Amino acid sequence: MDRNSVSVGEYIQITSCSEGASSYFYDFGNGGTSVKEHPEVLLMEAGEFTIVLTVKDAEDNTDTFSRSLTVTEPIEVNYIFPEIPLGFSGMPLETGLNPLNNNIYYIESREDKAGPEGNKFYYHELDENYSATTNYIADRPFQSGSAFVNLLPSGNRNFHFSRTLPDFYGTQEVTLTDTWGFVSGINAATKHSYGYLPDGSNFLYFGTQKEDGIQKTAIERRNASGDAFETYFNALGDADSMIGDLISIGSGYIAYGIVFSKNAVAPYVTDYKPALIFFNAGLNITSHKIFEDSALTNLPMDINDLNGPYHLEQLSNGNLVFYGNGEVTVTDSTGNKITSTIFSGTDHVQALISLGDSFVLSTNDYLKKFDQNGNQTKELKYNGHCIPEFITINNKLFFVAGYNTLDTVDGVGDMSVSKLFYGATDMDLNPINLNL
Repeated sequence: MDRNSVSVGEYIQITSCSEGASSYFYDFGNGGTSVKEHPEVLLMEAGEFTIVLTVKDAEDNTDTFSRSLTVTEPIEVNYIFPEIPLGFSGMPLETGLNPLNNNIYYIESREDKAGPEGNKFYYHELDENYSATTNYIADRPFQSGSAFVNLLPSGNRNFHFSRTLPDFYGTQEVTLTDTWGFVSGINAATKHSYGYLPDGSNFLYFGTQKEDGIQKTAIERRNASGDAFETYFNALGDADSMIGDLISIGSGYIAYGIVFSKNAVAPYVTDYKPALIFFNAGLNITSHKIFEDSALTNLPMDINDLNGPYHLEQLSNGNLVFYGNGEVTVTDSTGNKITSTIFSGTDHVQALISLGDSFVLSTNDYLKKFDQNGNQTKELKYNGHCIPEFITINNKLFFVAGYNTLDTVDGVGDMSVSKLFYGATDMDLNPINLNL
């Protein structure tokens, strides 16, 4: 046993390091005992316990060893589980704060796996008690692993959803009024938007757009009504490329992007390499760095793998951190790599947030905290499989996550579905109970 804390209902394996012992007696402090050398124990009650091992050798000499153990309630007691009907799967695509009322909102992709309702997008906004108002946005005709909404000054809501098939790369855009009336919709086959930044009274939308036969990085300047009036295209060599995230710095902008080869047949994406792109204030590229040694470079992929969220943060010491498709990289302020880590098998919908001199990211099952050089300092097993964003609010990290479970539906039986929960921690990944 190499831990001091476990959850209720969790098995722990105890390994005795005693030498020369001929008998063993464990008192687990909860009324349970064992005479095995290396027992496994299931702890079903929360509290502070002391495990005591008494050993004897062949001459009946005895020795005693003890270890303190904290048993906590299952982490799920801290969560709020919104109602999702039986037979439906839900997946969070974005989380944010409404600038008009500071309410938390999230965008959900929901699929009817047992009936005829198909796939749809919903917008949920939470009050101070985490009760949601829900509005339908649009049907989902394609794969979608990322989304964002720009809540425009006019009150209109400009939604963007990734729209991909294995060989198809585009964006679905829908604009609705503040009373959820339809304004406009665009289904793009030649461009894909990943997010936006405020730009004075305008906005910078970033992503990729096809020009001259290849995908190029693209930044659109849009007005306060969400209408594009200027586009900046750039090719990073002969490869296809995109911008997944864009941040503003004092002298201009830094983008985290990908260069890749988009193929007409499988594998539809090859030669995947992360890139940092540096722009001046006029959105002209001043330099860029392509990371040729990415752990993902030699993995065959398809376009659906490009439709999750991408994250770029700058820490208080100037270091840059970028995260996408399970790979996180830390560089200095000019893009010289310090460290890189791949979390194999991780769902591509994951979050990253800067905490100043440290950062937190999500993987399947775990939240992980790192120092400014990318060394892990703490982790929490949170038991979810996807988080698109973290929100800092009231000195806590709030998130909407997906998790896998089974629904039993009349006439269909058991089916694997994804559901949602709301969770929060403090800045050191200690769980906060949202039900209190």
